[in-house]
Amino acid sequence: MGFFTFLAVLALCGTALAVAMMVLVNMPKSPLRDMLVQIVGWLFAVFCALYCISPIDILPEAFLGPFGLVDDVGAAVVGVMSAMAAYRAGKPSKN
Repeated sequence: MGFFTFLAVLALCGTALAVAMMVLVNMPKSPLRDMLVQIVGWLFAVFCALYCISPIDILPEAFLGPFGLVDDVGAAVVGVMSAMAAYRAGKPSKN
C-alpha cells in the first residue's frame, strides 16, 4: 500500500465521518447536537472576547474614531448571544 493510497483511504474515511456527524447533528433531540452547540457556543464566545480585547480590528479606531468601535460592539453582542445559546443547550429540557 503506497502513501497516496493511504491518503485516499484517510480522506474517504474522514469524509464518511463528517457526513455521519452532520446527519447525527441534524437529528431532532440528538444529544450530540446539544453537546456540539454547547462546545461551539462557548468557543465562539471566547473567540469574540479575545477579538474585543485584541489590538487587531477590522475597523480600526485610529482611522475611523468612534465608528471603529462598531466591530467590537458587534463581536461583544455575538459573543454574548453564543454564550447564551451554549448555556441553554447545557440545561436539561423540562419536557
